Amino acid sequence: MYSLDVDFLKKRREDQRPQFEKKTLDEPTFQSAPSIEGNFPLIIGLVVGIGAVVAMGGFWFITTQQTARVQQKINQLEQKLSQAQSKQQQVTQKREELKQAETNLKALANIFNQIKPLSAILEDVRDRAPSNVQIKSFEQSTNESGNQTFTLEGVASTYEAVNYFSLTLQRSPFINPRTVNLQTANKTNLNIELINDTPETGGEQDEEALSPTQVINYQISFEVNDKPASELLEPLQEQGATGLVTRIRTLEEKGIVQ
Repeated sequence: MYSLDVDFLKKRREDQRPQFEKKTLDEPTFQSAPSIEGNFPLIIGLVVGIGAVVAMGGFWFITTQQTARVQQKINQLEQKLSQAQSKQQQVTQKREELKQAETNLKALANIFNQIKPLSAILEDVRDRAPSNVQIKSFEQSTNESGNQTFTLEGVASTYEAVNYFSLTLQRSPFINPRTVNLQTANKTNLNIELINDTPETGGEQDEEALSPTQVINYQISFEVNDKPASELLEPLQEQGATGLVTRIRTLEEKGIVQ
């Protein structure tokens, strides 16, 4: 019985020995290729990464191009704005020059409009003097208020003639009626001498004194009114101030004088 047990154990040991297969030297050995299915997540990640880089590059390129175009547009607009500002400054300057020219023109028009020619005033005064009133002198001055003052001196036959002359001066379109003032009116003798030079006297002059005639020496003062010449065109035209009338009417046509 003991020999059987030994045999079984021996056989078990032999059965448990590793079995070695004999290989010839000429037989090649191969390693199995890696499976694609096993690396699929890695491939997907790689593709996604490359796509992201490409997308970022494309986005950067497009953004750069758009930025360049926008900047170019901004530069063009800034240039146009600069030109517009320059033109606006020129327009503003021209407007200022035009405004100054209009101001100067209106000032000149006002000067013309305030002119009352002395010749027209004299003619109007002479036309208003009665036949029995004579004017010997006509003086012009400026009073403390800066107004033009005129003083007439002459002779008249009666006091009534002097008063009448004073009243007619108050109706003159050139004179301020409230300023007409009869300053003096005195009776005096007017000596008249006749000189006779005839062939009978042999060329010698004979003087013959006549009886003195009583006359009234008067002095009247007045001031010119402040009416503009544009309101006095008709009387100015009647008194021969045609040049001033023409200028005023021209200014009226241009709308400078109302």
